Amino acid sequence: MSTIPRLHLAPGLEIARLVTGLWQVADMERDGRAVDLAAAAAAMRPYVAGGATTFDMADHYGSAEDITGHYVARHGTGDAQFLTKWVPTPGPVTRDDVRAAVTRALGRMGLERLPLLQFHAWRYADPSWLDALWYLEELRAEGLVGALGVTNFDTAHLRMATASGITLVSNQVSCSLLDRRALGAMSDHCRAHGIGILAYGTVAGGLLTERWLGAADPAGRADATWSQMKYRRFVEQAGGWDALQRLLRTVQAIAARHGVSMANVATRWILDHDAIAAVIVGARLGESNHLADNARTFAF
Repeated sequence: MSTIPRLHLAPGLEIARLVTGLWQVADMERDGRAVDLAAAAAAMRPYVAGGATTFDMADHYGSAEDITGHYVARHGTGDAQFLTKWVPTPGPVTRDDVRAAVTRALGRMGLERLPLLQFHAWRYADPSWLDALWYLEELRAEGLVGALGVTNFDTAHLRMATASGITLVSNQVSCSLLDRRALGAMSDHCRAHGIGILAYGTVAGGLLTERWLGAADPAGRADATWSQMKYRRFVEQAGGWDALQRLLRTVQAIAARHGVSMANVATRWILDHDAIAAVIVGARLGESNHLADNARTFAF
């Protein structure tokens, strides 16, 4: 029996509270490398069998949607849930643009309806972001989209969307021990409007794990990864590398007391906030599998 709890995010959509994020597919395909779609789809099976039945992807996560299509063609949807995002280029958006984006995702993923379509806006000064959400509402009413969410919306624009009558069930944002912006006004608004926060960056690109306890600052290193540099900015805002080391020592002490990993502690701290619907944990399909450790998040 799975130890991963589940949550009703929207009518007819129940998700695992540990969501498997497929953004690393794009990294796996960097420099022209091709991912074996069938093998990557097969690598999703242990996740579903282990209770990590929910996958998060986007139109720009390399071949992630195509991998899902291979999975669905062989196994159907079964117990799995496939969430995706539409990240249009900045500028005006038409009804035809929105329908084309949804139709493209449906074709890639082999689905008749997208369980959750999450919309990303690059610039709020251009009001077409709200037009796009209304066009998506039309497709939801038509049945091509099951539920609507957004990604990286701040509280002010989330309020604008809900005040305009858009029915949203989720907002996917960064949230971690280093980045707690979503745990204030954003959480208050989400609780009041039935919107679940889908948190990514929970272990700050790996910085909140044993690997970096007592380690040298990766800033400026030629071999530093994109993820390390992205989340290194949050370290600076939180007080710098020495402050991170103090935090890591505290997390490690708690992890040792409970016999779990530091990633378990960092993730559980986020999940214990009631506005957080789920956390998104990245996966390199076919290359690494942290299912057993991830499941221990709920064992203490």
